[in-house]
This record gives sequence, structure tokens and C-alpha cells, in this order.
Amino acid sequence: MRKTLKVLKYALITVVILVGGILAAAYVNSAIRMGKKFPVAAQNVAVPETPEAIAEGKRLYVSRGCIDCHGENLAGKTFIDDPAIGRGTGANLTLARSDAAAVARSIRHGVRSDGSALLLMPATDFQGMSDEEVGNIIAYIRSVPKNETPTPPNRVGPLARILLMFNKIPLLIPAEQIDHTKKQPEKVSARVSVEYGKYLAEGCTGCHGPALTGGPIPGAPPEWAPAQNITGAGRLGSWSEKEFITTVRSGVRPDGTNMKFPMPWQNLKLMTDTELKALFLYLKTLPVKG
Repeated sequence: MRKTLKVLKYALITVVILVGGILAAAYVNSAIRMGKKFPVAAQNVAVPETPEAIAEGKRLYVSRGCIDCHGENLAGKTFIDDPAIGRGTGANLTLARSDAAAVARSIRHGVRSDGSALLLMPATDFQGMSDEEVGNIIAYIRSVPKNETPTPPNRVGPLARILLMFNKIPLLIPAEQIDHTKKQPEKVSARVSVEYGKYLAEGCTGCHGPALTGGPIPGAPPEWAPAQNITGAGRLGSWSEKEFITTVRSGVRPDGTNMKFPMPWQNLKLMTDTELKALFLYLKTLPVKG
């Protein structure tokens, strides 16, 4: 019995040492990576002040998912609060809207003016967003009254740091995934085309993956449903264009099942017919994967 207890004691000590070593390594690795600078030149975009531009900026703010992290009043919203993963809260946009170049840099590169990385800012979804769309979004942000309500700071939990060390949570530091030398288009023609659909589909990659084949969302809490395979060979294989549009706008699939959180169909229903038709057209062209 004593021998067994002794073996168990040493086994426990070994486990504690291993876990402690992994945590220590994860904290060092994450601290270095989160402290890295990503120099990005200022990107001046025109910010129209017309009612039409502001209205379009509001539509984009909702349909592109900005509202999920920054809230209806743009003052920031906590979207993840988990002891292991950490806390993620969107920035108060009403306090950071004067510098259009800084806002554009945050949206498309996930970095601050000093080059430091923004955490959990899904800039990989918006890295190709046109100057026109970014300008309209900024126009809307500037139209919203300033809100001085403080937002809680982001916090990176131990599990998130371990996942980062093994590159299993790319959304924690999106700036690492972006080609910061790539030039964004000034304007993209909104028409029913594969090219426009591909442009729009970039906003789906954060959850559905670069190939849009779905699977568990990296770093998401365990209760979040995995993303679906939305390629032409996946969930959309037998859908018609009309069924696709109806599903996106209602949250109910053709077979009567409901789309699960975190699929933001309430936001996506504000996409125009042209956007949804172009997106569907592009997704149906994707080869069999996954």
C-alpha cells in the first residue's frame, strides 16, 4: 500500500510540474506574441457625411457583425467571459472615431496606431474591405452620440494562452494572419458576380475557416456550435438561391431546422438581395473540400 501511495505521489508531482511548465511556457509565448508590433502605414479613406452614407454605414455595421462586439450604442460589448478563455469586450467606438486612418487600420489590420495588436478583433474578415465601405462605416460611427461608459478590459485566460502557443486560436491575434502589405480596393462593384461573392465571403472565414468548410470555431467556448461547411459541396449542396436567401434572413433551413448560435443570421438578414445572390453564386463554385 505504501509503495502504491508513493508511486501516486510522484505521479501527481510529475503532473503538477508538467502542467506548471506548460502554463509558464504559454504565458511567456503569449506575452511575446501579444507584445509584437505590426507597422502599418496610415491608410487615409474618404469619409462622406451624407445621410445616405451614414445609413449605408449603419447597415454595414450590423450586417458585417460589428454590432456583436461593439454593441448597438457602439460603446462596447462583452462577447466572451469565460474563466479559461478570458474576457473579450469590443472597444468603445464613440471615443475613437476622429482619426479615420486609425479606425481603418483597426478594421483591416487589427492593429493600433502604434502598431500593437488588437486582441480578438476579427480583422481577417475585413482585411479586403474597400475604402468606400470603411468610409461609410466611419461616417456612421461619427454620427452616433459619444458614450463615456467605461468598458471592462480584455483578459486572456490560461487556456487561451495554451491554445495560442499551439496556434489553435488564430482569432486571438488576427494581425499575425494578415498580409499587411496588401492594398485594399477603393471600391468594389456591387453586382451578382462570383468576384463580388468572393469579396463578401471573406467576412465568413473567421468562423467557417479559410476554405469555408466549417468545423469547431478555434478558441470558442465549448457550448458554441461548430461552423457548417458552406461550400457548394457542403450544407448548400442541394439548396436553391431562393432557399439560401430565405435561410439567411429567417434562421430556418429548408429542412425546417434552426441555425444555431453563433450564426448571426439576425445581422445577415440586412444584406441586400445582390449581396446574397453574389455570395451564393460564389459558394456554389467552391470545389469539394471537407
